[in-house]
Amino acid sequence: MDLRGKTVVVAGRFRTESAAKLRMRLQGAGANVVDEVSRSVDLVFDGYDGGYPNERVAAAERLGVPVLPVEELLASRTRRTGSGDFPGHADLEMVQDDPAALLQLLEEADWSAFEPERDLLTLRALLAGVEERHGVTGAHRLATERLREHGARLRHPYTMFGGDFQDYALSPCGRYLATGRGLTKDDYDGTGPLQVWEMATGRLVNTIDVMYGVGWPGRRDTVQWSADGTRVALAFCTNNVGVWDPFGARTNPYGSADVTDGYDAAAIFTLAPDGRRAYISMSSEHEMMGCVAALDEGKVFYNDYRHHNAGPEPAMLTEPLPEEAKELLKNDYFAFRRVRWSRDGGRLLGDDDTWAAVVDLPGGRMRWLALTAGPVAWSPDDRYAAALTPGRPRRLTVFDGSTGQPVGDPVAQAEGSLHWGMRGSEARLAVVVEDGGGVDVHDAHGRHRYHLPIATAKRIGQHFYDGQARPWAWESTGDFAACLTADGRAEVWSLGDEPARVGSIEAPDGTQAVLWGADGVLALIGARTLRFVGAFTGAVLGDFVFGRHFDSERSPLDDEHATLHGMFRSDAFPLTDSSWCAIADPAVGPAAALVVADEDRMDSPDDLDAVLAWTVGRRFSWPVRWGRLDVVASVEAASALLRLG
Repeated sequence: MDLRGKTVVVAGRFRTESAAKLRMRLQGAGANVVDEVSRSVDLVFDGYDGGYPNERVAAAERLGVPVLPVEELLASRTRRTGSGDFPGHADLEMVQDDPAALLQLLEEADWSAFEPERDLLTLRALLAGVEERHGVTGAHRLATERLREHGARLRHPYTMFGGDFQDYALSPCGRYLATGRGLTKDDYDGTGPLQVWEMATGRLVNTIDVMYGVGWPGRRDTVQWSADGTRVALAFCTNNVGVWDPFGARTNPYGSADVTDGYDAAAIFTLAPDGRRAYISMSSEHEMMGCVAALDEGKVFYNDYRHHNAGPEPAMLTEPLPEEAKELLKNDYFAFRRVRWSRDGGRLLGDDDTWAAVVDLPGGRMRWLALTAGPVAWSPDDRYAAALTPGRPRRLTVFDGSTGQPVGDPVAQAEGSLHWGMRGSEARLAVVVEDGGGVDVHDAHGRHRYHLPIATAKRIGQHFYDGQARPWAWESTGDFAACLTADGRAEVWSLGDEPARVGSIEAPDGTQAVLWGADGVLALIGARTLRFVGAFTGAVLGDFVFGRHFDSERSPLDDEHATLHGMFRSDAFPLTDSSWCAIADPAVGPAAALVVADEDRMDSPDDLDAVLAWTVGRRFSWPVRWGRLDVVASVEAASALLRLG
């Protein structure tokens, strides 16, 4: 971390270093340390004083000044600029079957030239193959040590705070899953984390604690990625909307907006493709409800009465509704209930659960309005909208996204949830029918292609308040899909000219969503469960159950008088139903590889490998079994090891 010339503020008290020592460390790194937060401040380092947010952190959030946990300062080190190239794929492949030669190559490599986004995936894949043939070798151990020197950090997926999963979304590239959790029932003033997972490894790579939690029960679209995958927007703290760096260290958002007059539910919003603005549905004096608010300029506050405004004023949608729209609506306003921003940045696409509409930006001119009398699904390319329109039986109608006109004749369709996918440049639609009714697949014009005899579940995410239920997931090419079943499985289907079931995967009890990520990895998500599994192999990559509590009578970490109690108690978690584990908080310096585990688990390294991982750049996971962990059975032993270190 380069702090030369930066103006920084130190906030709070710290477990491992005094504020005076941290101030000296910052000044030694070339930073200018000040006491008050202003727009001229570059960074605020937040300590562990038990109060969140403290006044300086709150001021930074209002102004959009980045807040980093103090562990980032404790873990920072000066890194040399690379003078050469790190070995590429061809060089590594040449020695992959000669462990001694591979070790020598990595020993002689210029690790200062190592760039995780360029080099880590190649190195990790090659070492995985070497492990299959030769076991864990000296090359694995050396690479792990070098990555630790490069800033790799030990992480686990459990948090002290946070309740059920409220929402989730895959990154545009499919390589990352962002999950948001709400508060526990008895913790109204706590936090709920945004967690980012690497799909290929099924491991957590970053956690950001979000004040008052993420999302709202039943509401979907409360976690959204920017088009380039560099930002994540959240509905948080009941009705606020904010944007974070999913791979960053900062704990506060780039900016946030509170514009819904305290409406007691998650805000209905859509993130602009650039990740810097959001349309937020809200009441206003105009006929087209809602505004576009900045999400990269600190805190925005606005209400109908223009009281207590803060930050840049949102842009209202001021265009009046067309007269024909007013006649159809029998009302003088329109408000989206579900909405998304078009990929070209020029339109809002959505519905109010009765009417589908397209609205042009920036002014809010309504381009078209069509009666659907139910939820609307939009194709990934924005070209089509599909809905089950009124009638007995229901009729599936596909609308042209530009004109609102039907693109084909409506067809009879059993009621279900609608899921668009893409096969090449052509959109396809799956309709998941509840209670064992199977799945119907249609082309982009609504023509029926085939029926899949799947024993579908009862909860299929059909309605607005079924936001957590996602029973169907298309693979990115559209050639395959996965569907949850009533008997607790995920069926994988090939969807070429002739459909065929190609696999069946057991899902954890209570699974309510399936998402298909890159590299053929499925995420199976329940309220308190998360499993990553290969769609075609059935191999479980990661399997986690949240909300368990270890037996305090068996854990010396609950002894407030124990040595280093505070350093480990805050990052302890149940390893199994009957055992516990902890890493240091912060896990930096001499404590970077230190693990305190239940004595019964000391000889079970696989248990640790299934939960812990080294993470590089908060973006990539690295197996802990490839390196050294300092595993001890008590905090006293941990204290002795740290003294020796």
